[in-house]
Amino acid sequence: MRSWLFIGIALAALTFVVFFTAIASVSVPFVIAVVMAMIFYPLVDMLENRGVNRSIGSILVLLLVTVVIVFTAWLVWAGVYSNSEMIVAQIEAGLVALIKLTAQIVPPDMAQQIVQKAMVAIPQVLSGIGSFVVGGFSSLFALFMGVYVAFFLLYYLLSDWHNLSDWVGRHLGVQEQLGIEIANNSTAAVRTYFYALTLANIPVAASVGLTMWLLGLPLAVPVAIVTLITCYIPYLGAIVSALFAGLVALGAGGVWEAVVIVGVIIFMQNIIDPVITNYKASDELDMNPIVTLVSTLIGGILFGALGATLASPLAAVMINVQAKIKGYDSKEESEENGTSKVVGDTVVNG
Repeated sequence: MRSWLFIGIALAALTFVVFFTAIASVSVPFVIAVVMAMIFYPLVDMLENRGVNRSIGSILVLLLVTVVIVFTAWLVWAGVYSNSEMIVAQIEAGLVALIKLTAQIVPPDMAQQIVQKAMVAIPQVLSGIGSFVVGGFSSLFALFMGVYVAFFLLYYLLSDWHNLSDWVGRHLGVQEQLGIEIANNSTAAVRTYFYALTLANIPVAASVGLTMWLLGLPLAVPVAIVTLITCYIPYLGAIVSALFAGLVALGAGGVWEAVVIVGVIIFMQNIIDPVITNYKASDELDMNPIVTLVSTLIGGILFGALGATLASPLAAVMINVQAKIKGYDSKEESEENGTSKVVGDTVVNG
């Protein structure tokens, strides 16, 4: 029976992945809208408490979200895409310098082949950044429709969040009050995760860009932007940003500059970042680093960059939900035991 249950779970998970992939043009905007609603609905509540109609408050928050998205897109374009030729040149120089450092280990012919393959792969990687933005959309029209659907859903989620959240809680298959608490706590956990991660990522990216500037290296702003974006993917983001910044520093400067930059990234993302994140989110998110890494890998394998970004907070939510259900059951059991007492040889129910 247990074996068949495992097979059933595996088949159900596979079916969900295939179905999610098949309807990515709808499911991706829906997921993004739900996560953004979790993050921004307190702003609508705050406006409502100040006398602003909830529908108008939702529109104002949508305008704020639009401004943030446009500013972020402009920042990425101005910092990364506009310097793409210089980035490719610096990475190429870094790869050449890296091959020269390992020339005693790698045969010259093999080193030359590695450099040639890397030169072919670099433009593909850079174009892959753009494909990530439109990933899951078959055309520009599908992308436009996805953005429209996401904003449409986000408006209704913001304007009617509490009713929808309570409805979800009542249909989780547990006690109604417990379900509502689970929905509210899960929302708070996801919001706290991204809030803490953003607060931790800003000093990390700023320190990396400042170090590049102090060392007299080019592309300080693009490296800082890439570091900021990749910080949202636990552990794997640190590897990507360290590799990118290290190659730029190695090509533009030398071994010492590359070592300093990689050291700053590793120190900030693996020591300072977790300290700030744990300080801000220790109550809602208490996860073992191994669980965080494994969930990030699984999310990235199944659903790409979006899955890798959301896997860690979702895993934390599931752990918290399991603990809350267990604690609720234990509380009910203790209350039931406390309602009966023994008088002589007879059990009298209170």
